[in-house]
Amino acid sequence: MTMPAFDPERDLASPPLYSLNLSAGQRSVLAWIEEHGGLFSAIEVPVETVAKDCGSSDSTVYDALSRLLLLGLLLRDDVTGYYRINARYFFAMNPDVRRLLAAALADPPVTPDARAQAPRKVSNADARRRRVIKSVPTAP
Repeated sequence: MTMPAFDPERDLASPPLYSLNLSAGQRSVLAWIEEHGGLFSAIEVPVETVAKDCGSSDSTVYDALSRLLLLGLLLRDDVTGYYRINARYFFAMNPDVRRLLAAALADPPVTPDARAQAPRKVSNADARRRRVIKSVPTAP
């Protein structure tokens, strides 16, 4: 059985965020993680700091992390304990980027030709500048 071709519109789809019925605390924690770089790499999420920054309690942050993990919006590295936002969330929030990715995957690859492999040509002006030898003034 062959696998269907990758389709970013289908394969990177995610339910709209509003349909997940997130609480204000869960939205705040997700926004905190996104603002602190958790969209592109796994980051440490210190519960006390997040609670203070979001104006909530530690238990609210723990509950939010638990629900966001359950929904699949967050991914947790078992070794480090760091969290990263699911990339599908990014593509769901940025449909233009998703379409750009679809176009990039459908387009043929860019391949260098023989001219690209050849040494770079210099203009006549550059060549003349290189040939002129200027005398170095001597110190008095």
